[in-house]
Amino acid sequence: NSYPDLKPGAKVAIDSRNPNRYFDPSAFLNPESGFVGNFGRNVVIAPGVATLDLVLTNNIKATERLTVQFRGEFFNILNRANFGLPSSAIFDPGTFLVRPTAGRITNTQTTSRQIQFGLKLLF
Repeated sequence: NSYPDLKPGAKVAIDSRNPNRYFDPSAFLNPESGFVGNFGRNVVIAPGVATLDLVLTNNIKATERLTVQFRGEFFNILNRANFGLPSSAIFDPGTFLVRPTAGRITNTQTTSRQIQFGLKLLF
């Protein structure tokens, strides 16, 4: 629950394209017992989220009072993988060794591309 120490001369490099090692956990040291580490809170920036949604409609006049609307809805049309948050627990509390999952992203925040079609009657 405490803050880690940043190794002297080390920098926290973020690799936003590598979910297996979003940040390098070897840049941190476990602080001495009873001390708070020198690495602050909310310093590592999480991956961003970007999606593009598109709706295409076509209104067809069937009669004087009846219109048929065809809709095509595309969600996350570019099918971009939006990574979730990396594992922020760096050290194992029992052994004080670096966890193998530290800095690893194991999920995504958004769904993959989804397409749906609809038909609507307007009268």
